[in-house]
Amino acid sequence: MTHRRPLVGLVMDERLIDEMPNQVIGEKYASAISDFSDCLPVALWPSPRGEDLDILLERFDGFVFPGSISNVDPDRYDGAERQPPFDLRRDEFALSLARAVVSRRCPALFICRGYQELNVALGGSLRTQLEKRDSTVAHHSEEGVAMDVRYAPLHEVTLADWSALRSIFGTTRFGVNSLHYQGLERVADALVVHGTADDGLPELVAVADHPFAVGVQWHPEYKPEKSAPNRALLEAFGRAVRGELNLQDKRI
Repeated sequence: MTHRRPLVGLVMDERLIDEMPNQVIGEKYASAISDFSDCLPVALWPSPRGEDLDILLERFDGFVFPGSISNVDPDRYDGAERQPPFDLRRDEFALSLARAVVSRRCPALFICRGYQELNVALGGSLRTQLEKRDSTVAHHSEEGVAMDVRYAPLHEVTLADWSALRSIFGTTRFGVNSLHYQGLERVADALVVHGTADDGLPELVAVADHPFAVGVQWHPEYKPEKSAPNRALLEAFGRAVRGELNLQDKRI
């Protein structure tokens, strides 16, 4: 009997290629979901029709909101400073989809920009320039270096003592790569902060009373075979998609 891999939808970015708009998805995200979550990744065209969200939620078993070079438009959360580039089409689609995923209790993983989208979608706000907030922790690796250097662990994240995610990561403190200039400011009421950097910046959140809607500010999709916590997170997402893991289960 053929093993049916669950379908996981991946939100795409709009990029101009030869002056034409294209929808793209990073190879590393699709590969991570295929190889470590054991799911079939499918790119999602950002439909402008709201009724299409119901179709997506009926057809797909889980969703991933990846990182991107673009930032969420601050008009979405009454932000004062504007830090381009923006992707307004992704904003419209991803924020609506995030709210629908939370409402329908569908498994989802939110990464970097996706993590920020989750917060904004649920009513939170963002810090637009971390370097202007006197942060004692570097949150963006050096530009113009080899990818393995750029995605090397940059700082550590500490989990809360009560976090149900401790059993997934297998540790309470671990190093993470970090490539973001923005971060969470006002955390949405529906989100629970499970892990922070040493400067107090939220790095790991989950939607309260949801089976598995987890957001991380770092990039677990980059060579997860070299990071036990990142591999464990991707494997846990796959289990959640298959209905084998529920963060509300007190036994985990």
